[in-house]
Amino acid sequence: MKQVLFLCLAALLLLPIFSAHSEAAASKGKILVVVSSQDKMELADKSIMDVGFFLNEFAVPTEYLAERGYEIVLATPSGQMPVMDKSSNDKKFFGGDEAARAKAVAFVNGLKPISLQDAIKDGLEQYAAIFVPGGHAPMTDLMQDKDLGTILRYFHEKQKPTAFICHGPSAMLAALPDAAAYRQALVSHDAKGAMAAAKGWIYSGYEMTVLSDAEEWPGEVAKGTEMPFHVEQALQIAGGRMRVDGMYGSHVVHDRELITGQNPSSDLELARELDKTLSAK
Repeated sequence: MKQVLFLCLAALLLLPIFSAHSEAAASKGKILVVVSSQDKMELADKSIMDVGFFLNEFAVPTEYLAERGYEIVLATPSGQMPVMDKSSNDKKFFGGDEAARAKAVAFVNGLKPISLQDAIKDGLEQYAAIFVPGGHAPMTDLMQDKDLGTILRYFHEKQKPTAFICHGPSAMLAALPDAAAYRQALVSHDAKGAMAAAKGWIYSGYEMTVLSDAEEWPGEVAKGTEMPFHVEQALQIAGGRMRVDGMYGSHVVHDRELITGQNPSSDLELARELDKTLSAK
C-alpha cells in the first residue's frame, strides 16, 4: 500500500514536467505575423481612403498554420490591435461560408499584439518564419518602417521563410537602405529619385508576385480613385522580377526564402507552401 501511495505521489510531482514537455512538443515553432497599424491612406489626388488588413489574407493562412501546431505572434508598429478593412469582412471571401467568416474574425480578435520593437528586443531567433498579410495598409507604414527593415534583413540573412500576400509584398521595401525616401519618390513620381533610392535592396533579383496593376485598376475605376503608387511597379523598380498570372486566381511564387501570393484567392495556397517549407527544414 505504501509503495502504491509513493508511486502516486511521484506521478503527481512529475505531472507538471510532463505537461510542460507536451505543450512544448505541441508547438512546431513561432510565426511572426506583421500587420500595419494604419487605417487611412492618402491617395494620388490627396483624398483619404480607409484602409486596414484584409480579413481572409490575414486569417486563412494564420488559422491554417495554427491548426498545424504553429504559434502565431501578432506584431504591429504601434503594438496596438490592427484595423480590419471593412470591405473584407464578407463571406464571399470565404467561399460563401458565413461560419468560416465568423471563425476568422474570432481567431484574429483572439490575438494579442506586440510591437515590432518588442519583437526585436525579445529575440528574432525564436521565430521560424514571418508573414505579412495584405490590404492597402502596408503601403503606408510597413513599407517604410525601420524596425520591419531590421526584421526582414535578419530573416534574409538567416534564410528563414518570409511570406507576403496581395498588397503585403509592398512591406518588403522596408528592407531598403532608405525606404522612406523610396516611398516619397514613388508618390512624387520621381523616377530618378526612386531608382537611386532602390539601390541595395536585399530582394533585388528575386522572383515574386503581388497584386498586379491589372487587378488594381478595375477597383480604382469603380471608385474613381487612384493609388498613390502601384505595388507591382514599386517592386519592379526596386529590382523584383515580377511573376503575375492572370486576374484574381490563386498564384504563389517561391524563390529562396521568399514566398509571395498574388491576391486574396492565394490565401490557402500560400499557407500550404509556407507550411511545406517549414516542415522541410
